[in-house]
Amino acid sequence: MKKRALYICHLKTSFTAIDTQILNKEYEVQIFEFKISNSYSILWLWLKQKIFFLKNIVHADLVFCMFAGYHTLIPVLFSKIFRKPCIIVAGGIDCVSFPSVNYGNFNKFILSYITAFSFRHCSYIAPISEYLVQSDYSYQQLDYPQQGFLYFVKNLKTPYKVVYNGFETQKWYSKNEERKACSFLSIAANLESESRRRIKGIDMVLEAARLFPQYKFTLIGSSKPGFQLDVPNNVSIIPFVPHHELREIYCKHDYYLQLSMSEGFGNTLAEAMLCGCIPIGSNAGAIPSIIKNNGFILKHKDSKMLKDVLLQAENAPNKETIRTLARQSILERYSIEKRSEALYQIIHSLK
Repeated sequence: MKKRALYICHLKTSFTAIDTQILNKEYEVQIFEFKISNSYSILWLWLKQKIFFLKNIVHADLVFCMFAGYHTLIPVLFSKIFRKPCIIVAGGIDCVSFPSVNYGNFNKFILSYITAFSFRHCSYIAPISEYLVQSDYSYQQLDYPQQGFLYFVKNLKTPYKVVYNGFETQKWYSKNEERKACSFLSIAANLESESRRRIKGIDMVLEAARLFPQYKFTLIGSSKPGFQLDVPNNVSIIPFVPHHELREIYCKHDYYLQLSMSEGFGNTLAEAMLCGCIPIGSNAGAIPSIIKNNGFILKHKDSKMLKDVLLQAENAPNKETIRTLARQSILERYSIEKRSEALYQIIHSLK
């Protein structure tokens, strides 16, 4: 008979699906989705979550949380009371603070305390990149010079280990499709939000479009019907695209732009690299470690530097080699098998 795991997330995504697939090897997984619609919904969700745990915690063998936040307060408390191992996957927003764009759990008073409490009292933290532990930050000068949960949660004693995301690499590939020359793609959910556009670097993508009117730029991520954004004529905005349909779009573009102010990992960046896009990324978060030497890095949030980086990318003499090496780099480092092995090492150590 399988053991039981309670899986807590604030939103179901393709990557929560991968982790539940991993856990299903040894566990029967029950999912609780803590989907916040507004501030009032949090109290209602806490009540529902409390009932869920009262029903299930006694027979559970593991509590597994994706990100820390409002949705991990009750899981951590019940895990402590009933002496169940609780793992939190630190994923991005839960480890940073960017007051200039009102972003990050540690930029919000009550949420910062709940996040810190969750990290202090869970059994283990499994961040998806080193950036989320503690790292210097110099991409722009408006916010903290360091980021990561160790920077914001002082004297944290909870053990942690970086466990990178894993990708269904067989789903992300190129069949030598014809790519549009000088075409640039960027994906960011909720393009309607100005704060979201800035944190995901869409403001810099639009700046690139203004600098290079002869190039073509595509943005994906608008979710509201009729949403309009003032963009240059060489920019196309595509509404939300189902995850399984992105491969075809990746393969039609020359370059993928990930110019975020902060990025816990950069999932679409890695997918685009698997599909043969040449990556151009900011010197922020995990982006440089994902790209490594297989693409181009914007060191600082600066228009002149941006222009130089795009010219360097467009004039690169070895583009096909870069595509091949970029894909190979992701294949070698970020497989589901490696993530599965690392997660089970943690799980088995908590017995």
